[in-house]
Amino acid sequence: MKDTDSEHSGEHQMRGIVALLSTISLTACGGGNSASEDAIFAEVSEDGFGGGCENGGIATGDIVAVSEDTNLLDAPDGARIVNEKATAVLKETYYQQVDSTETLQETCRTERWSKIRVKEPASLGHVEGWLPNSSLRLIESDETGNRNYVEADFYWDDDTSAYKPQLVAAVNRIVRENDNCLSIDPGTLSKSGSRGTASKPVYFITCNGPEDRPFNVWFERDDATSSKSFAAIRNIDRGDAVLACEQAAKTAAMNPQTVDFSTFMDVAYLTYPNGRSRLLSSFTAKNAFGVEGKFTIGCLFDGQELIETVVNEAV
Repeated sequence: MKDTDSEHSGEHQMRGIVALLSTISLTACGGGNSASEDAIFAEVSEDGFGGGCENGGIATGDIVAVSEDTNLLDAPDGARIVNEKATAVLKETYYQQVDSTETLQETCRTERWSKIRVKEPASLGHVEGWLPNSSLRLIESDETGNRNYVEADFYWDDDTSAYKPQLVAAVNRIVRENDNCLSIDPGTLSKSGSRGTASKPVYFITCNGPEDRPFNVWFERDDATSSKSFAAIRNIDRGDAVLACEQAAKTAAMNPQTVDFSTFMDVAYLTYPNGRSRLLSSFTAKNAFGVEGKFTIGCLFDGQELIETVVNEAV
């Protein structure tokens, strides 16, 4: 099960198509001499960076972003990189770009140019190229070192642009409070088309969960300052899920006392980072005529609550 909301604008969809078709692969940093640095980029990362790199630059390792869509070049002051696969599939020339929703790592910096690769989303980690230093901005962090998302990190449309401060504040609360939300995909911030009303809209953001499993978190714009908790919902324990699903089987059976629920052989227990869990099993039960049949059962939990039960006769 993947818990998602399908409401995205056409622009978001096209950006996604081009991003997925990206196949750029360039050379990593090599040897060279250091160059002068702007003050805000002066600190050198301790994670394997700090030496020389190509074009007489310095390998900084800084985590950065851009303020607007920016074409990647094959060298400082070089040619735009063609997104070959997107161009071939869409029958129109597309150039490799990075946008404000992507987290970038600066791998090499000269006095006027920086080479970057995409850090997040991880699916675009192969994308790299050169761009002007002037197009970069530093990622903001709070006093504890956690990323602080700002308005420039998101796409804004007619449904969201009037509420930028509230929505950004709510997203930062989600990232701080939900332990399963390791980071967010800023490009997914949208108004939900399946929840809320015209007077009380609901929005959602996609979190990157443990084991690279995405999930959505829904919220209202007033939740930035409300008492609502965004803490991760605890998945029901396997044993408790088995007991609850067995009781659901008895409730569904014509003769509950004849239910023989499988607690081992046919049991599959799945958990999701949004707090939902699914237990699949089977049971036998007799009908009104005393004839025994076998059935499959699926139980869906939201936290500790059983929210859906599906029973089918086994084939």
